[in-house]
Amino acid sequence: MAETDYVISGIMIKKSGFIDLRETYALMKQWFFQRRYDFMEKEYSDRDFEDGKTVSIKWSSEKKVDDYAKMVMNITFSGNKLEDVKVGNRNLLKGNVSILFESYVYKDYEDNWEKNPATKFIREVFDKFIAKQHFDNIHKDLMAETYSLFDEVKRYLKAAKYD
Repeated sequence: MAETDYVISGIMIKKSGFIDLRETYALMKQWFFQRRYDFMEKEYSDRDFEDGKTVSIKWSSEKKVDDYAKMVMNITFSGNKLEDVKVGNRNLLKGNVSILFESYVYKDYEDNWEKNPATKFIREVFDKFIAKQHFDNIHKDLMAETYSLFDEVKRYLKAAKYD
């Protein structure tokens, strides 16, 4: 079974007010595309309630580092008490939104080293002693990229004006 090393277990942006979900989606998707991540929407659900709509969107993005490790970022959008509003010529959502960012390094994702206890032991020794610096660098890169996306989305949401 592949090993998961969490780099960021959860940082969150919260926003109350107006949000252009389409633009936010496009900004983030472009960010992943520019950095060559494979991007997929794993879940989308919305439900209507008396006090507004709830939305839940889960994304997963992966970037292969080598044949042994890949960097993974998961993004979860959650919105509640949302209502569709039109501001000028734009369709927006008004309500409470949170965006959760998680990232981890997925090692031996093809399960090549899990075939028997001896190869599993060799993988553990390799990870902890031989390739430690390599994985430390991957962790640093993934942390920097996660915070880069987090900061970009936060800046966008703060600067967005919907007049």
